[in-house]
Amino acid sequence: MNNAKALTSYLYKHRFVRYLFVGGTSFIIDEGLLILLHGKHNVWLPLATFIAYLIAFIYNFSLNRWWAFSAAENNTLRKHIVPYTILFFFNLVFTIMFVSLASHFINYAVAKALAVIIQVSWTYFVYKNVIFVAPTKQPE
Repeated sequence: MNNAKALTSYLYKHRFVRYLFVGGTSFIIDEGLLILLHGKHNVWLPLATFIAYLIAFIYNFSLNRWWAFSAAENNTLRKHIVPYTILFFFNLVFTIMFVSLASHFINYAVAKALAVIIQVSWTYFVYKNVIFVAPTKQPE
């Protein structure tokens, strides 16, 4: 039991693990809403993709800023929201285009999952090195 607690504590302290948790739960929200809106309520696929992505974006930004990257106390919200919004729109356009095109060949939910997997390749790098950069210490 102590090993499991130690492992949990060790993993919890690492930014990448927190990022994966936030990303995984964001994916569940995004995918779940997409299936609910498009699959159950027949909302037009690009609109359903947009709505689901927007809601997941708000959740994802909040948790990444205040918990995964612990950046809320380091910088103002404006410093984070501007580059995050640019990344959001880039990822949104990519997602809508990818899902809309790929859904002609594969299930839309699978296309959405593939879009997320592709985005992970650049998103963590941008979060860590551009958006939620830890402040550098000033020489004393």
